[in-house]
Amino acid sequence: MKYHLHMIVLMLLALSVLVACNTVADPADPTDPADPSVITPAETDSAPEAEKVSVANCPQPEADTHQLMYAAQGICFLYPDNYDVLQTQDGSLALYVRSPLNTEAPMAIIRSEALEGRSIQEVIPDYPSEADLATMSLIAIELGEETATVLDHLPGQDRNRRVITTHDDKVYDLMIARIGDEYGAVGQEAEALFDQITSSFQFIGIEPEAPLMAGPECPEVTADTILFTNAEDGFCMLLPVGYVADDSLTTEGGGTETSVYVGSPLDVAHARLFITVEDAGGRSLEEVTADKVSEVETALPGSDVIWSFGYMLDGVWANQFEQVPMQDLSRQVVLVRDGRLYTLTFIPDDPAADAYVEIQALYDLVLDSFSFLW
Repeated sequence: MKYHLHMIVLMLLALSVLVACNTVADPADPTDPADPSVITPAETDSAPEAEKVSVANCPQPEADTHQLMYAAQGICFLYPDNYDVLQTQDGSLALYVRSPLNTEAPMAIIRSEALEGRSIQEVIPDYPSEADLATMSLIAIELGEETATVLDHLPGQDRNRRVITTHDDKVYDLMIARIGDEYGAVGQEAEALFDQITSSFQFIGIEPEAPLMAGPECPEVTADTILFTNAEDGFCMLLPVGYVADDSLTTEGGGTETSVYVGSPLDVAHARLFITVEDAGGRSLEEVTADKVSEVETALPGSDVIWSFGYMLDGVWANQFEQVPMQDLSRQVVLVRDGRLYTLTFIPDDPAADAYVEIQALYDLVLDSFSFLW
């Protein structure tokens, strides 16, 4: 049985941003700039307030991309449409695939902080000193019409690339994790993520109270999918063509239930999904998980409860139970949001079942596309 504390996970995520940087190897030049000189904060010349770029001039999304607009920090850019965006309590942004803990895809973290008369080294402790900068062979790129220093292959939990620049008395720090030849296809995806963010990155006028805007509210329909929206429970998701959803059901406890199936909820030839939404009773995700473990152990004494953490649906942490004993073995994903407990039950979670391959496809599509409406 696995157990975790999400605060520890979030602390580790934050620590991955502040990686050590005492010595840096010569980086591979991703852009081959004409002038690879390093620009220090004193040499940066930002545009005056009146010349700041308008939100209307942010790059527009193209095929397979979404637009991120974060006016509270004065930035916008494009990112791949298979990524989700998480805004942390300190205002940092994490771009990830399915979960920030997913090591099978790159991750990007962007943070900014006001200099307020301080040096970059005071704001970012692992940024090289002026003396170190003078001895390093570094490259510079253009980031939103500012010159940014690129620090490549830094040590840390995962090897990464840092791009650091200043603009209007703020320092901006972009980290791309899992970058480099040793990561194979993941490293190549990280290079592509770096190229897309930096090539589309734009500074805009700061609006402190502006909300983060990232991607469409609901996922975009493809040729093999349909969009289902549950306005009452506040979520939408993609389903494979051929599936239908009935959201008129209720649970014994007064919650709601959405049934997703082909032909009939009793059709065992295809994978099925049931989504219940009910009052969490003031419980946290950890408490819900503990109650679920106790429920299974009580129903089947001596049974091995298989559960894991680190999943995320539209920025909300979730835990997953596998091969839960029911009439058919099920896979259950649970999360708590705004005091409500969401349970996604995929059936059958049994490798011997004919519909097992289909359940995996349904599971992948739903977890990747699940979005909250409010």
